[in-house]
Amino acid sequence: MRIGTLLSLFALGLGVSVAEADAHVKWFAPYIVGASPAPIVNTITNLWFWLATGLVLVFFLATRALEKQSLGETILKGFDKVFHPLWLRLDDFVRCVIGAFFVAIFAVGGVYLTPDLKTPAEWVSWLQLLIAFGVFSRRTMPLSAAGIILLWALALTEYDLFHLLDYLALGVAVAAYLVLAASEKESWRRHRFECFAGALR
Repeated sequence: MRIGTLLSLFALGLGVSVAEADAHVKWFAPYIVGASPAPIVNTITNLWFWLATGLVLVFFLATRALEKQSLGETILKGFDKVFHPLWLRLDDFVRCVIGAFFVAIFAVGGVYLTPDLKTPAEWVSWLQLLIAFGVFSRRTMPLSAAGIILLWALALTEYDLFHLLDYLALGVAVAAYLVLAASEKESWRRHRFECFAGALR
C-alpha cells in the first residue's frame, strides 16, 4: 500500500474518531506559580499524548520514506535552490527574527520574554523594544544579549526554575548567539549557531 494511501486512511480515521479534546497550551492558559508539576502518570495515561506521539512518528517515517525516493530528492534539491540565498544571509535572517520577536513582545506588553511570564513593570516592555533595535548592529548586539539575560534572571525571581527552563533557548541561547555573532574572533563566531542546537536538545 502506498504511503499517500496510508496517510489518507489515517487522517480519515482520525477525523471519525476524534471527540472533544481538552487542550492545554501554555501560552494560552494561566500559569499558577504555586502549583506543583502534574504527576507523570497523567501524561502516560493521556490518550492525546500517545495520539500526538503516534502522529509525529507516522509523519516522520512518511517523510523519511519520501526523501529516499526520486520525488523526495527532487523536492529537496528544489528547497536547496529556493533557500540558497537565505543560507548566504543566515545571520541577517536570524537577527530579523529575533528583532521581530521582541517587537511583538513589546506590543503585547506586560510580559517577560514570553506571553505567560506576566509582569506589571512597564519598563520591561520598553527594554524589549531596545533589545529589538540592538540586534541590528554588531556594537549593540552584546547589549541586547545582556538585556535578554537580565529579563530571564528577573523572571526567575518571580517564576520557578522548572518553568524557566522552557525558555532556556530564548533566554540564554539567543543571548549567547548575539555575543558570539558580534565577536571579532572567528574562532568564537563559528560556534554561534551551536548555541541554539545545545539549548534545544
